Amino acid sequence: MRAWGTGDSRAQGDVIALVLLLAITVVGASAIVAFGGDAITGIQQSATDGAAEQSMTQFDSKASLVAHGDSDAQSVRLTGSGGATRAVEADAGWMNVTIRNTTDDEVTAVLTNTTLGAVTYREGDTVVAYQGGGVWRRTDGGSTMVSPPEFHYRGTTLTLPLVTVSGDARLDDDARITRSNDSTAVYPDPNRSNRTNPLDEGKVVIVVHSEFYRAWGQFFAERTQGSVSVDDANETATIVLQTPTDLDPVRAALTSRAVGDEISLDGTGNSNVWIDSYNSSNGSYAATKSANGTVTTAGSIDIQGNGKILGSVRSGASVNVGTANGNITGTVEHTTGYNANPNAEPQPDSDRVSQIDGVAAGDDLSPFVRSRIEAIEADNDNANTSAITESGGEYSIDFGGDDTATLSGDDGTEYYLSDIDMSSGEELVIDTAGASEVEIVVGQDVSLVGTEIRIEGSGIVRFYVADDIALDGANVSVPDERSRQHWMYGTGNTDVDISDGSRFVGVLYVTGDDGNNDFTIKQSDVFGGVVAGEMDIQNGGTVHYDQALRIEQVVPVDADIPRITYLHVSITEIEVDD
Repeated sequence: MRAWGTGDSRAQGDVIALVLLLAITVVGASAIVAFGGDAITGIQQSATDGAAEQSMTQFDSKASLVAHGDSDAQSVRLTGSGGATRAVEADAGWMNVTIRNTTDDEVTAVLTNTTLGAVTYREGDTVVAYQGGGVWRRTDGGSTMVSPPEFHYRGTTLTLPLVTVSGDARLDDDARITRSNDSTAVYPDPNRSNRTNPLDEGKVVIVVHSEFYRAWGQFFAERTQGSVSVDDANETATIVLQTPTDLDPVRAALTSRAVGDEISLDGTGNSNVWIDSYNSSNGSYAATKSANGTVTTAGSIDIQGNGKILGSVRSGASVNVGTANGNITGTVEHTTGYNANPNAEPQPDSDRVSQIDGVAAGDDLSPFVRSRIEAIEADNDNANTSAITESGGEYSIDFGGDDTATLSGDDGTEYYLSDIDMSSGEELVIDTAGASEVEIVVGQDVSLVGTEIRIEGSGIVRFYVADDIALDGANVSVPDERSRQHWMYGTGNTDVDISDGSRFVGVLYVTGDDGNNDFTIKQSDVFGGVVAGEMDIQNGGTVHYDQALRIEQVVPVDADIPRITYLHVSITEIEVDD
């Protein structure tokens, strides 16, 4: 039998065990100190930053009392880390407010171009600041709003009591707030006849330059649903609000909002590019086709190859017919010039050619489209149909082992789909027999390859598409080419590509604030109308304008489109000292 060891060996083992135990204890204690110390430091930093935000929010509240005349002076302690820098940065950021016309985006009035200034708390990568009547925070992860600025949009009224900051460059823990001067009324201005309410034309454009520009942009987007964009290179956020106008019906086969861009028609060989018209109120295209295929653009028009417009053109820039086979059968209205091949029609000296003073860019519906996307994604009727399935938070058409799926419902039915990506041979039927209107949101792309969407009944179907629309050998049909029953809207992110023998009946209305919505068609037909940005009509691309659209509402009667009727802008400077 093997012995477990002598007394000496057991004693040595006890010593070794004790040493190992002490080593483990020391290492463990060191780890606890190291990691626990990091955790404690993180908690302390978070508490310090939170205290800084809270004191800056209190500063915001007291600054508002002073700025709006409810108090002559206020004091506040700017708490936080003792190692942080507190300062008045009088030259930090600016706000520009202009009124521009809708024809060429030209500035008609500069209401203010004002330096905002800021009261800042800086420690390491963290900045907490009061600016523009709000409190903002920036870290390596980006910028966020802590409390909202003085920017109030209600209904169609924008109130902007702008608060700017001046004072001592460096602050101690305590800050005293006083008003530098009385508020200055910028709009309306009783001394200027052209600065009155209500606003009757144009659009109001507000641009903010700030190190917190992304948070400003997020605030604009969440609180107004206006046309909002951010420019990372220039660190600006921009919001555009349009004055009320009646939404123009779709009055042309092609309508481009892209100032500076062009509509290009280029058919080569035996492949014509063809623009004409029909009237679905009186019958199908075959029964009512005519030569009223108007083309309207805020930019230019270039016709090459066998490009033919059976109708008139209206351009906010130039019109060029570069080949002998190019032809415009109606009138030509241009803003900056008309050129034509000697054998093309009409010639520049024709009485059908005239110069005009620009073309309005038209309406940007992207705020309305985004609002419908958000509303229907949050609350819809998906639970009432077996044709939509959910998997992992994604909603798609459920064909149930068949090639055909049907969506139907009562009046006001709303469906949400993450995307529409149908396989060859599949067909989606939208039955409107029991509904005057059905709305369908597509959260991403519409991609139809060798597939069909068929609308049945006499109701209207409206698609709201967040991203791109692509048809490749696909068919989107409405009986007798009644385009007014089908509207497919896009956002500022939407481009449209129709190719390879596709056929689309309806209205494609894809707009954004900058007009950068590309529309391309090749070897395919559209029956209805297209409103987009830059357009490229290639070989075999034809658009047949449905004249019935001239009297149709572009959006539902009760649509809520962000507008501005009343504008109130004032500027008050506060001074901040120790």
